[in-house]
Amino acid sequence: MPTSAVLKVAAFLFVLGLVALLYWLTLVPEEDPCASPGSDIGAAVLAEENGDQEALVNRAIIVKGNCKQREGGKSAD
Repeated sequence: MPTSAVLKVAAFLFVLGLVALLYWLTLVPEEDPCASPGSDIGAAVLAEENGDQEALVNRAIIVKGNCKQREGGKSAD
């Protein structure tokens, strides 16, 4: 193989590896909404608009229900 062809293949592999490395470094792990159930309520309290507060409270209720189902039990709250 001529030197220029080897250089082109090496450059292509380097760029491909760099893209794969950047993709891997920027991956954000999916957060567990059940890990901090109070954050949804805190967001609802701090919301400025009344419609935003209602939407965030509804979201907190839904997330809490989903977490209870996932845990397999229902508590008397």
